[in-house]
Amino acid sequence: MHGIGRTRSLAVRGAVAAGIAASAFGLGACGSSGSAKDSSGANVGRAQLLVAKYQQPPTFTAPGPAFDAAKRMKGKKIMSIGVTDQIPLVAEIENEMSTQAKRLKFTFTHWQTQGKPDQWVQGINTAIGQKYDAIDLLGIDPKLVKPQIEQARAAGIKVISSHLAGFGWKIPSYIDGAVRLPYHEVGRILAAQAVVQNKGKVDALAIVANDLASSDDVVAGLREEFAADCPGCKLTVVSVPSTQWTTGVQNEVSSGIQRDPNLNYLIPIYDAMTQYAVAGLAVAGKAGKIPIDTFNGTPFALDLVRAGKVTMNIGESEAWIGRAMLDANMRAAIGQHVPDTTYDKAPLVVFTKDNVATAGVPAKQSQGYGTAWQSGFDKLWGLK
Repeated sequence: MHGIGRTRSLAVRGAVAAGIAASAFGLGACGSSGSAKDSSGANVGRAQLLVAKYQQPPTFTAPGPAFDAAKRMKGKKIMSIGVTDQIPLVAEIENEMSTQAKRLKFTFTHWQTQGKPDQWVQGINTAIGQKYDAIDLLGIDPKLVKPQIEQARAAGIKVISSHLAGFGWKIPSYIDGAVRLPYHEVGRILAAQAVVQNKGKVDALAIVANDLASSDDVVAGLREEFAADCPGCKLTVVSVPSTQWTTGVQNEVSSGIQRDPNLNYLIPIYDAMTQYAVAGLAVAGKAGKIPIDTFNGTPFALDLVRAGKVTMNIGESEAWIGRAMLDANMRAAIGQHVPDTTYDKAPLVVFTKDNVATAGVPAKQSQGYGTAWQSGFDKLWGLK
């Protein structure tokens, strides 16, 4: 897994909230000389192969050596602070970590926030005051709370970054490890599906959130795949801060269609955006007429796939990811090395109308990813 480009991350209520930046570009041709392209110059077949690669249940790969987690974590305490519990995926991951901590019988605290930096600071200060062993920063850029991180580490607390960015992001020296995820690959798959769905004739609007660092790697992947397999495709990228999705996404979709009557694809990269994107299509009189691709695999958004309102959702099992994050934090709490890149084995599964029923009807959290990961983590932690 690889990522491209500089990762930027702004405070959730920072400068990006003042406005929405947009950039449109045509993508230059590249790709292998032996690839089969159609009359538009698109390599639809190669794009299809990339999508198909992720339509099967993933295998489980242990991120590190096995350990007796219940024994080693006895008396230990972990606090997880999410960027905002208003994002469904954050709440799902926190719930899974809490559930597994109960199985292992150690103290786990989910510090709830609404995306406000002062709430993050309060959580860290509480962990310091109550002598926690590890703090997980879920989706929070460490640089935004660097002074508090330094205080925590000076007090002997390990600090882990989780679900923030992809492998294009360099882990800062002032934290103790990170669970980075394959966001660059997510962008490639999203673009590939658009190429396949529209047979190489794509005029796409991607909606991202520059306050979430993972956006950078996703956008890099989008650009790379379009350049490789659809050189004639058009991609416009707009950013709507995560605190403004309820109105901003709908507005960007409807205004995007007004700006570009030829717009024929929507890519709201996080599936918590999709309900507002669907509403934006309705406002513009385009309901059901423009395909939507997205990422995260949140149950309500998978139900939109089954209903035909979303074309494709790249799922990441919240429970699987939650266990990977808990694994990293437990290793830090007991003084083990936190794996750097082996968490890239975290799952990506492409859900379309053809296979979304495997996620349950209605969709259920982390269903549709096989069962190997459940027994895999149990064995890893000495529960079997």
